[in-house]
Amino acid sequence: MIRIFAIAVLFLSSVPAYSMPQFLQLYRSDPFRNPSVDGCQTCHMSPQGGDPRNAFGQAFEAAGEQITPMLRAQFPDRFVYPTSRVSDALTIHFSDPAKKQAVIETAGVKNLIDVDKTTVNGAPAGAATPPPTVAASKAGTPRAEVPVDPYAREGAFFGSNIVNLPDGKPQRAGGVDFFVGHRFSQDVADAGLGRLFGFDSAATVAYGVRVGVTDRLSVSVLRSNLSQTISLGTAFQISRQGETAPLTTQFRLSVDGVRNFGLYDKDKTPLDRQYSPVIQIVTTRTFRDRVSFTAVPTIAFNTRENQLVFPEFAFGNKDYTAALGLGTGVRFLPTVSLVGEIIPRWGFRGTQLDRPGVSIGLQKSTFRHTFELVIARQTPMTPAQYSVNGTDKFRIGFNIYRRLR
Repeated sequence: MIRIFAIAVLFLSSVPAYSMPQFLQLYRSDPFRNPSVDGCQTCHMSPQGGDPRNAFGQAFEAAGEQITPMLRAQFPDRFVYPTSRVSDALTIHFSDPAKKQAVIETAGVKNLIDVDKTTVNGAPAGAATPPPTVAASKAGTPRAEVPVDPYAREGAFFGSNIVNLPDGKPQRAGGVDFFVGHRFSQDVADAGLGRLFGFDSAATVAYGVRVGVTDRLSVSVLRSNLSQTISLGTAFQISRQGETAPLTTQFRLSVDGVRNFGLYDKDKTPLDRQYSPVIQIVTTRTFRDRVSFTAVPTIAFNTRENQLVFPEFAFGNKDYTAALGLGTGVRFLPTVSLVGEIIPRWGFRGTQLDRPGVSIGLQKSTFRHTFELVIARQTPMTPAQYSVNGTDKFRIGFNIYRRLR
């Protein structure tokens, strides 16, 4: 598996990325263009271009590679045009140079009004108005759009994780996102349709929040009901894929504490292992903004309990675990990706079963929100626990990511 992954990385690293100077010229000739914005970074992540597109570049492609009144209204940093703020809840964007269309913004939702055709979002006046969509159609038909989180659809990974492994996406200063994960206990094959493939069974649950301290530094806390584990973490963004760096790289430190770090039940016999420090380096490479690969070397310390009930069922006598998480994803629709990960490990490798963690996920993203349907061969979700444990049974579950600000 690792050899196949390495060969795939070497092969795909030769895939070229292209920038389109004619699109830049189209932007430069726009009468409402913001003169302070120029160069390939108008649509790409770096000034050089040829790398993954930024949010504007993705919206431009979704609009049929046309600059429309709706596109201008969606990105007021790229264009300068007249606006009228009628009230706190109503703003009118006069973003059509021909003065035939206008964009009405209410409560953050934008709708395109065509005066000549008496239509709203392409629907004739008096007819039912279609609900807002994420982006204009490929054919360029004007529709209401929902603003796109700049990090939401960068590459093939949505949210902050592949499944369990971090994907290396940064958190902006002041940004806050929330995570909820469920892993149900029943084997998918044993449960079958009658038990909804395991959704009827009890679940391992995790809740977490991540906060951006600066554009490079973030802190997080995750709590799981598996052994009442609290995981405290921090991440430092070393680089992002672009002109100056071929990879997105992130350094992470965290510590797992079982039984709430031993803060409660102090009158009872404490466990010998109350915390496990974890060091991770996340590296991600994306090709054509559609295919992403991630490697996450991990060292987790103090992972083997010194007083195992059945030590003969333990795999490995070391008190640490070294793991190499490998993840990949393919974004086959603008808001849908298929992702997967495998976590081979060495040192202490768990109890009863010596199996690496394997997980597959189907991610669906909307503005600030991602839902991921998961089928995994492991139920833990904190770094020290998912680095160690794996089983021979696949269980269903889900992840939910929500950017709060």
